[in-house]
Amino acid sequence: MISLLGIHLRLNEHSGLARYRIDRFLLEVASQIADGILLLDAGAGNCKHKSFFPHVRYVAIDLKQHRRRRYGPIDVSADVQKLPFREGTFGVVLSIEVLEHLREPRETLKELFRVLQPGGRLFLIAPQMWEEHSMPHDYWRFTSSGLRYALEGAGFQVLSVTPLEGYFSCLGHMLSASYRYFFPTHRKTVWKFLDAPFRHPARLLLRTVIPYLCVSLDSLDRQRSFTLNYGCICQKPLI
Repeated sequence: MISLLGIHLRLNEHSGLARYRIDRFLLEVASQIADGILLLDAGAGNCKHKSFFPHVRYVAIDLKQHRRRRYGPIDVSADVQKLPFREGTFGVVLSIEVLEHLREPRETLKELFRVLQPGGRLFLIAPQMWEEHSMPHDYWRFTSSGLRYALEGAGFQVLSVTPLEGYFSCLGHMLSASYRYFFPTHRKTVWKFLDAPFRHPARLLLRTVIPYLCVSLDSLDRQRSFTLNYGCICQKPLI
């Protein structure tokens, strides 16, 4: 097993709260995966998850790169809804922030099920509360019941569906995003000059102080009916 020491948990500006929780989920996932296992990152994008899995044989797949979007070192260019692999190829499959961008998520889950070995696991993250992004290919938001229904319908045994955040992190995310509206980048130069004394203090408050405060308050939310993302752990039955 790999050591979890030295892996950086990122709290960046716009998606910092969500990224922090996703990184923690991936750290826990990495600690559960045996050395040398064949892992598919389905919809890998810029391959930002690869650093969590130095101890496995990591395969990244995503659509062909184009000028408007540059990916990381993708191993296979293909559609995750039609995977070019034989049945039972992989011991582990990752699907991180991908399902909402697919028109037919349930059919994609069936493909992920197909390429998993019996007893293999799917680790998946999908959103409940998130603004529209990567338009026009942003189709879905999920509840915990909806995710269970889709995963079980694809054949998976659902081991857990866990909200990665609570109400206060959702609130912190919304407040952090408000900086874009108070200080839009397309504002005329004269307004940028006039609001300059306020811009940096507001950035510190809205994008650092408030998000950290909200993370610390999240333990007050025991119900967790509000969340930015769900983390799911599923298994392909042995029989």
